[in-house]
Amino acid sequence: MGVDLEKLNVTDDITTGETATTIREALPVILWSPGFGVERDMYLRIISNLVPKGYIIVTISAPHESVFTVYPDGSFIKQGKEMAELKSSDYNGWYRLLEGRSQSITAVIEYLETVNRSDPELKGLIDLENVAAVGHSLGGAAVLEVTKLNNRIKAAILLDPSFHLFRRDGVTSSVPVLLLRQEASTYDAMAAAMNEKIAYDYIDGQRYAFTALTNACFFRVNGAQHMSFSDVPLHYSDHHAVSVHAVTVDATTAFLEEVFQSGHVPPAISLQFSTVIPINSEGDPIEPI
Repeated sequence: MGVDLEKLNVTDDITTGETATTIREALPVILWSPGFGVERDMYLRIISNLVPKGYIIVTISAPHESVFTVYPDGSFIKQGKEMAELKSSDYNGWYRLLEGRSQSITAVIEYLETVNRSDPELKGLIDLENVAAVGHSLGGAAVLEVTKLNNRIKAAILLDPSFHLFRRDGVTSSVPVLLLRQEASTYDAMAAAMNEKIAYDYIDGQRYAFTALTNACFFRVNGAQHMSFSDVPLHYSDHHAVSVHAVTVDATTAFLEEVFQSGHVPPAISLQFSTVIPINSEGDPIEPI
């Protein structure tokens, strides 16, 4: 990818091969679905700051789709040729990926029960009543699909999701959703940076999400770009993402604490973070009353 190897370490707090002997009670679990082409470990800076707040994070890999995929034994594979050549206009191809992602998330949810029952390190440590899902880009669209069909997800955080892939199936979801968009959240801003057709479908999907999600709050993060919610900018010494990661961690924590306690979207989450701005269905800031 052209990254200087010295820039790959984005956190000093990661250890491997350690048993979970210090955990004494069941903890909420967050499933993490990455963006298209993004290896699941490229969210470590956000994840490593969420874990100390009392969450078990389960990242979900997308072999052949990611630019590269690292397996548990240390081996790796590169992105499949058909994925590298997938065009943004090939919606059928994207919908197939979306379906595969949704199935993967569902399979992991079902497997959590087995892990909680029999895994030597995590047995009894997963709070199956408090399961959340985070998805970035394509992963965000997949998380939304799963929340419409699987009631085991109690909360969802969508990080600049692929609105143009949201299925208009008329199915609404009452699962509490925190949606964090990049700063370019309006049609005009998106059209200036991407294909006009894709930008139109993005804004159309954003409008649809406002009606399909009945228990959601929508925000944009000032200064954020689409990839700012991952570690990718940091690998190229673009440190604007540091502040985006910090506010994402804080907003996610505040959101989940409230939802897991009350089951509802916290009403004043935007009041805590000056760079997190509530938006309407067109992506425009909502003026405070």
